[in-house]
Amino acid sequence: MKSLYFDIRDIFRTPRLALSGKKIWVHLLGLSLGWIIYLIFSYLALIVNGQSIAEIWNTHFLFPCLWNVNLPIAWYAWLIYGIGLLIWVFIFLLASTAVSRITYKQLKGDEFFSSGDSFKYIKKHGTAAIMGPISILIIMAFFIIMAIIAAWIAKWPVLDILFLGLPYLLYFVVAVFVVYTAVVFIVSVILAPSIVGTAEEDTMETVFQSYSTLWAQPWRLVFYEATVAVLGAFAAFVYSYAIIIGYRFFNFVFGQSWLMGGKLSRITETASSFIFGEHSALTPFISKVFNIYTPASLGMSNPLYLSATEVITTVLIAIALFIIGGSALAYILTNFSVGQSLIYIILRKKKDDENLIERKDEDELEEEKDDEPQNDSEPTETENTDTKDSSDKESSE
Repeated sequence: MKSLYFDIRDIFRTPRLALSGKKIWVHLLGLSLGWIIYLIFSYLALIVNGQSIAEIWNTHFLFPCLWNVNLPIAWYAWLIYGIGLLIWVFIFLLASTAVSRITYKQLKGDEFFSSGDSFKYIKKHGTAAIMGPISILIIMAFFIIMAIIAAWIAKWPVLDILFLGLPYLLYFVVAVFVVYTAVVFIVSVILAPSIVGTAEEDTMETVFQSYSTLWAQPWRLVFYEATVAVLGAFAAFVYSYAIIIGYRFFNFVFGQSWLMGGKLSRITETASSFIFGEHSALTPFISKVFNIYTPASLGMSNPLYLSATEVITTVLIAIALFIIGGSALAYILTNFSVGQSLIYIILRKKKDDENLIERKDEDELEEEKDDEPQNDSEPTETENTDTKDSSDKESSE
C-alpha cells in the first residue's frame, strides 16, 4: 500500500503512475474501438449526405470529420455523426474507469491487477460511469421541461398570477439549481469514472458524489484539475518527442544510401501519408509542435510507385505508425484518468475524512469471505471420527 499525503503533492505522481504499459494499453484499446465506430458512423453520415466512398476516402482518409466538409450537411447526417461521437465518449468513460481501477489497486499495493481484471470490473460496474452523467442530464431536462410547461400556462390571463407571479422566487431558486447542475454535469463527466473505479459506487451514489464534491471542495477541484492538465501536457510532450526521436533515428539508420536509401523513403512516406497526410487533422499539430516536416505532412496524397512486396510492407508500417501515434494519445488520456483518480481520492479524504486506500474493496471482502472457517453446524473430520468410535463402542457392548 502506497502512502499518500492527501494534498497537492500527490497530484505530481500522475505522470509516473500513468507511464504504465497496461494502463496505456487499456486506453489504446478504447481509442481503437472508438475510432473504428467513429469511422463507420462518419463514413455512413457522409454517404447519406450524398458523397461517394471514393470521394470521402480521397478527402478524409482515416480521419473523416463533418466540420471539414465544404458542402451543406443534412440534419440526419449530423445525427448519425453525433451518435458515433457519443458512442466514442461512452467507450472513453469505460476505459477511464478501467484505468482508474488499475490505479486504485496499484495505490493499495496490488501491482498484479491486470487489464483483464479491469475489464471484468467495468463489465460489472461500468454502467454507473455512463449513467451518472446521463442521470444529471435527465435532472436538468426535467426542470427545463417543467419550466416550459409553466411558461406556456402562464401566458393565459389570471393563470399568470398563479404560475408566474406567486412562484417567481421558487422559479429563481430552481433556475440557479439548474445552472449549478450544468456545472455538476461537467464534473460528473470528468470524475464519474474515478468515483466508480475507486469507491465502487453505483449510479445514484455517483450522482450524489458529483454534487457533493463540487459543493464541498470547489477551489481544490479547480486547482487540482489545472495541475493535472499542466503535468499531463508536459508529460505528453516528453513522451511524444521521445517517439519522434526514435522515429528519426530509425529512419537515419535504415535510410543510409548503402542500406535501404530511397526505398525506405518511398515506403515510409506512403505509409505516413494515410496517417499524417494532407487531410489529416493531426498533421498541422504534429508538424508545428514537433518540427517533423515530411513530404507526407506537406501535402503528398498520391502514393509513390511501389512494388508488390513494398505495398505489403507499407500496409504493415502504416498499422505500426497508427499504433505508435495512438500510444501517444493513449498516454495523454492515461494521465487524465490517473489524475482524476488521485484527485477524487484526495477530495474524498478532505470532505468525508474517508481513506479509500485503507478501505477494503469488494475483492478483499470476497477473499475474507472465502477464508472464513466452515459453519459450526457442519461436523468437522475430528467430530465425525469421534462419533464413529462412540457408535462402534456401543455396538460392541
